[in-house]
Amino acid sequence: MITRSMIAILFVLFVSGCATTQPANQNQPITQLQTKVTDLEQRMEEQEKEIVDLKYEVKQGSSKSDVEAAAPAEATKTEALPPKVAATKIVSGFNMDILKVNISGTDLQKALKGAGVYEGKIDGKIGAKTKAAVIEFQKAHNLKGDGVVGQKTWNELKQYLTE
Repeated sequence: MITRSMIAILFVLFVSGCATTQPANQNQPITQLQTKVTDLEQRMEEQEKEIVDLKYEVKQGSSKSDVEAAAPAEATKTEALPPKVAATKIVSGFNMDILKVNISGTDLQKALKGAGVYEGKIDGKIGAKTKAAVIEFQKAHNLKGDGVVGQKTWNELKQYLTE
């Protein structure tokens, strides 16, 4: 006859056989795949942002050569700047030191107004009110509050741009 102790021993053997653990090196491929997926997702997000920026630039339709033809005297003053910044500085004729991306002062003001941080007139002139609104927007979005519209600031701000 089977005694209680034999049943207990069989039960312990059965349970211990089911509770095997996987060696640590079997989890390594999963970790590597997770890392690769994360990297690919980040690269895809960066490329999507780049596509949005390129679509915006195409929508604007101004190229550096168009701008230089319109204002050749200004072109010599801005040659040391990257092409996007040089083109932006030439087009407006206003204080564009705060713009480090290829956008117009009008679009900047429209986006700031859409974000609820600019109350001034949308005239394309970058002045103290516009710069103050940029700083307010940057602080509200955990960006460096320097009043300069670089790529990070514009990536956050352009979603508020309305036609």
